[in-house]
Amino acid sequence: MIVFAAKVSVKKVVAGVLAVGAVALGVAMLAPAAAETVQVSAAEGELDLDSKLKTNEQRVALLESYGWKVDPEPRSEREVQIPKTFDDTYQAYNDIQREQGLDLAPYQGKRAMLYTYELTEYPTGAQGVTANLLIRRNRLIAADISAAEADGFVHGITEYPESIETPQQNSASQIPESSETPQQDSASQIPESTP
Repeated sequence: MIVFAAKVSVKKVVAGVLAVGAVALGVAMLAPAAAETVQVSAAEGELDLDSKLKTNEQRVALLESYGWKVDPEPRSEREVQIPKTFDDTYQAYNDIQREQGLDLAPYQGKRAMLYTYELTEYPTGAQGVTANLLIRRNRLIAADISAAEADGFVHGITEYPESIETPQQNSASQIPESSETPQQDSASQIPESTP
Protein backbone atom coordinates (compact mmCIF):
# COMPACT_ATOMS: atom_id res chain seq x y z
CA MET A 1 0.00 0.00 0.00
CA ILE A 2 1.30 3.43 -0.96
CA VAL A 3 0.51 6.43 1.18
CA PHE A 4 1.09 10.02 0.12
CA ALA A 5 1.56 12.72 2.66
CA ALA A 6 1.80 16.41 1.96
CA LYS A 7 2.07 19.52 4.01
CA VAL A 8 -0.71 21.81 2.97
CA SER A 9 -1.03 25.28 4.36
CA VAL A 10 -4.27 27.18 4.68
CA LYS A 11 -3.02 29.64 2.02
CA LYS A 12 -2.58 26.81 -0.52
CA VAL A 13 -6.06 25.42 0.19
CA VAL A 14 -7.66 28.87 -0.17
CA ALA A 15 -5.70 29.56 -3.38
CA GLY A 16 -6.79 26.19 -4.82
CA VAL A 17 -10.45 26.77 -3.95
CA LEU A 18 -10.32 30.28 -5.48
CA ALA A 19 -8.71 28.95 -8.67
CA VAL A 20 -11.35 26.23 -9.07
CA GLY A 21 -14.09 28.77 -8.33
CA ALA A 22 -12.72 31.20 -10.94
CA VAL A 23 -12.65 28.48 -13.60
CA ALA A 24 -16.20 27.37 -12.71
CA LEU A 25 -17.43 30.98 -12.79
CA GLY A 26 -15.79 31.54 -16.19
CA VAL A 27 -17.41 28.43 -17.65
CA ALA A 28 -20.79 29.40 -16.18
CA MET A 29 -20.58 32.88 -17.69
CA LEU A 30 -19.46 31.68 -21.15
CA ALA A 31 -21.89 28.76 -21.53
CA PRO A 32 -25.09 30.87 -21.74
CA ALA A 33 -23.38 33.24 -24.18
CA ALA A 34 -22.49 30.31 -26.44
CA ALA A 35 -26.06 29.00 -26.32
CA GLU A 36 -27.44 32.43 -27.20
CA THR A 37 -25.08 32.85 -30.16
CA VAL A 38 -27.27 30.85 -32.54
CA GLN A 39 -30.42 32.69 -31.44
CA VAL A 40 -28.82 36.15 -31.69
CA SER A 41 -27.31 35.36 -35.08
CA ALA A 42 -30.67 34.15 -36.36
CA ALA A 43 -32.34 37.33 -35.17
CA GLU A 44 -29.72 39.31 -37.08
CA GLY A 45 -30.24 37.14 -40.19
CA GLU A 46 -26.63 35.95 -40.09
CA LEU A 47 -27.10 32.26 -39.26
CA ASP A 48 -25.04 30.19 -41.66
CA LEU A 49 -25.45 26.60 -42.72
CA ASP A 50 -22.35 25.59 -40.76
CA SER A 51 -23.89 26.40 -37.36
CA LYS A 52 -24.20 23.64 -34.78
CA LEU A 53 -27.81 22.52 -34.50
CA LYS A 54 -28.23 20.64 -31.23
CA THR A 55 -31.77 21.69 -30.32
CA ASN A 56 -35.12 22.08 -32.03
CA GLU A 57 -35.00 25.82 -31.30
CA GLN A 58 -31.70 26.12 -33.18
CA ARG A 59 -33.11 24.20 -36.18
CA VAL A 60 -36.18 26.44 -36.29
CA ALA A 61 -33.96 29.54 -35.92
CA LEU A 62 -31.91 28.39 -38.92
CA LEU A 63 -35.02 28.07 -41.10
CA GLU A 64 -36.39 31.40 -39.90
CA SER A 65 -33.06 33.13 -40.58
CA TYR A 66 -33.59 32.30 -44.26
CA GLY A 67 -37.14 33.69 -44.20
CA TRP A 68 -39.08 30.42 -43.80
CA LYS A 69 -42.04 30.39 -41.40
CA VAL A 70 -42.45 26.91 -39.97
CA ASP A 71 -44.48 25.10 -37.36
CA PRO A 72 -42.02 25.03 -34.42
CA GLU A 73 -42.53 21.32 -33.78
CA PRO A 74 -41.14 18.92 -36.39
CA ARG A 75 -43.68 16.87 -38.31
CA SER A 76 -41.27 13.94 -38.16
CA GLU A 77 -37.84 13.01 -36.84
CA ARG A 78 -36.18 9.83 -38.04
CA GLU A 79 -32.82 8.27 -38.66
CA VAL A 80 -31.98 7.68 -42.33
CA GLN A 81 -29.20 5.96 -44.23
CA ILE A 82 -27.50 7.93 -47.00
CA PRO A 83 -26.75 5.61 -49.93
CA LYS A 84 -23.16 4.48 -50.51
CA THR A 85 -23.49 5.38 -54.19
CA PHE A 86 -25.70 8.06 -55.69
CA ASP A 87 -28.08 7.39 -58.57
CA ASP A 88 -29.13 10.23 -60.90
CA THR A 89 -31.83 11.43 -58.51
CA TYR A 90 -29.45 11.64 -55.55
CA GLN A 91 -26.82 13.29 -57.72
CA ALA A 92 -29.36 15.97 -58.74
CA TYR A 93 -30.34 16.40 -55.07
CA ASN A 94 -26.68 16.75 -54.10
CA ASP A 95 -26.25 19.39 -56.84
CA ILE A 96 -28.92 21.44 -55.03
CA GLN A 97 -26.98 20.97 -51.79
CA ARG A 98 -23.68 22.05 -53.35
CA GLU A 99 -25.33 25.22 -54.71
CA GLN A 100 -26.06 26.26 -51.12
CA GLY A 101 -22.64 25.27 -49.75
CA LEU A 102 -23.42 21.76 -48.51
CA ASP A 103 -22.31 18.40 -49.91
CA LEU A 104 -23.68 14.92 -49.18
CA ALA A 105 -20.79 13.08 -50.88
CA PRO A 106 -18.59 12.83 -47.74
CA TYR A 107 -21.52 11.20 -45.92
CA GLN A 108 -22.27 8.40 -48.39
CA GLY A 109 -23.10 5.22 -46.48
CA LYS A 110 -23.52 7.12 -43.18
CA ARG A 111 -26.56 7.56 -40.96
CA ALA A 112 -28.11 10.93 -40.14
CA MET A 113 -31.25 12.39 -38.58
CA LEU A 114 -33.93 13.80 -40.87
CA TYR A 115 -36.12 16.54 -39.36
CA THR A 116 -39.19 17.58 -41.37
CA TYR A 117 -41.01 20.84 -40.60
CA GLU A 118 -44.32 22.03 -42.04
CA LEU A 119 -44.11 25.50 -43.60
CA THR A 120 -46.95 27.71 -42.37
CA GLU A 121 -46.77 29.78 -45.55
CA TYR A 122 -44.96 29.63 -48.87
CA PRO A 123 -44.49 32.69 -51.12
CA THR A 124 -46.36 31.15 -54.06
CA GLY A 125 -49.29 30.09 -51.88
CA ALA A 126 -48.55 26.37 -52.33
CA GLN A 127 -49.91 24.14 -49.57
CA GLY A 128 -48.27 21.11 -47.96
CA VAL A 129 -44.74 22.49 -48.38
CA THR A 130 -42.12 21.13 -45.98
CA ALA A 131 -38.60 21.99 -44.90
CA ASN A 132 -36.24 19.03 -44.49
CA LEU A 133 -33.03 19.23 -42.46
CA LEU A 134 -30.59 16.33 -42.59
CA ILE A 135 -28.25 16.50 -39.60
CA ARG A 136 -25.25 14.37 -38.64
CA ARG A 137 -23.44 14.95 -35.35
CA ASN A 138 -25.24 18.28 -34.84
CA ARG A 139 -24.07 19.57 -38.26
CA LEU A 140 -26.36 20.30 -41.18
CA ILE A 141 -25.39 18.14 -44.17
CA ALA A 142 -28.45 18.74 -46.41
CA ALA A 143 -31.50 21.00 -46.40
CA ASP A 144 -34.39 21.53 -48.78
CA ILE A 145 -37.82 23.01 -49.24
CA SER A 146 -40.18 20.71 -51.12
CA ALA A 147 -43.77 20.00 -52.09
CA ALA A 148 -44.92 16.41 -52.47
CA GLU A 149 -47.59 16.90 -55.14
CA ALA A 150 -47.19 15.21 -58.52
CA ASP A 151 -46.06 18.56 -59.96
CA GLY A 152 -44.12 19.41 -56.78
CA PHE A 153 -40.71 20.99 -56.43
CA VAL A 154 -37.47 20.79 -54.47
CA HIS A 155 -35.01 23.61 -53.84
CA GLY A 156 -32.46 24.61 -51.22
CA ILE A 157 -33.39 26.58 -48.11
CA THR A 158 -31.22 29.51 -49.24
CA GLU A 159 -33.39 29.97 -52.35
CA TYR A 160 -36.43 32.08 -51.49
CA PRO A 161 -38.96 32.51 -54.33
CA GLU A 162 -39.64 36.18 -55.05
CA SER A 163 -42.64 35.76 -57.31
CA ILE A 164 -45.37 33.26 -57.95
CA GLU A 165 -44.08 30.65 -60.38
CA THR A 166 -45.62 27.50 -61.68
CA PRO A 167 -43.53 24.35 -61.32
CA GLN A 168 -42.88 24.37 -65.10
CA GLN A 169 -41.37 27.88 -64.85
CA ASN A 170 -39.22 26.80 -61.91
CA SER A 171 -37.92 23.63 -63.58
CA ALA A 172 -34.25 24.55 -63.01
CA SER A 173 -34.60 23.80 -59.31
CA GLN A 174 -36.47 20.50 -59.64
CA ILE A 175 -34.92 17.10 -59.26
CA PRO A 176 -35.48 15.45 -62.64
CA GLU A 177 -37.71 12.40 -62.63
CA SER A 178 -36.25 9.24 -64.07
CA SER A 179 -38.39 6.60 -65.73
CA GLU A 180 -37.25 4.07 -63.13
CA THR A 181 -37.75 6.21 -60.03
CA PRO A 182 -41.29 7.35 -59.19
CA GLN A 183 -41.87 10.81 -57.71
CA GLN A 184 -41.37 10.53 -53.97
CA ASP A 185 -42.95 12.60 -51.25
CA SER A 186 -40.68 15.09 -49.50
CA ALA A 187 -40.34 13.03 -46.32
CA SER A 188 -38.96 10.06 -48.24
CA GLN A 189 -36.39 11.76 -50.46
CA ILE A 190 -33.71 10.45 -48.13
CA PRO A 191 -34.18 6.67 -47.68
CA GLU A 192 -35.12 5.30 -44.30
CA SER A 193 -32.46 3.56 -42.28
CA THR A 194 -32.56 -0.13 -41.75
CA PRO A 195 -32.52 -1.33 -38.15
